[in-house]
Amino acid sequence: MESTEIRIGTRVKVRESLSSEFGGLEGTIMGKWGDPEYLALDVLLGNGLSQLFWHYELDGIEEVA
Repeated sequence: MESTEIRIGTRVKVRESLSSEFGGLEGTIMGKWGDPEYLALDVLLGNGLSQLFWHYELDGIEEVA
């Protein structure tokens, strides 16, 4: 996921190849910190946990209307 695409409320999925513990889980971006080129993101995961990820550890989920 490109850092320029990131918005609070965006639905994301943790890349399985980069995070074995959280890989494949989906969540919602609740906060973002740092330089726009290297963002840390606070993600509320579907299992109720909140976790920090780097922007490159996440993929966006397309919303179906």
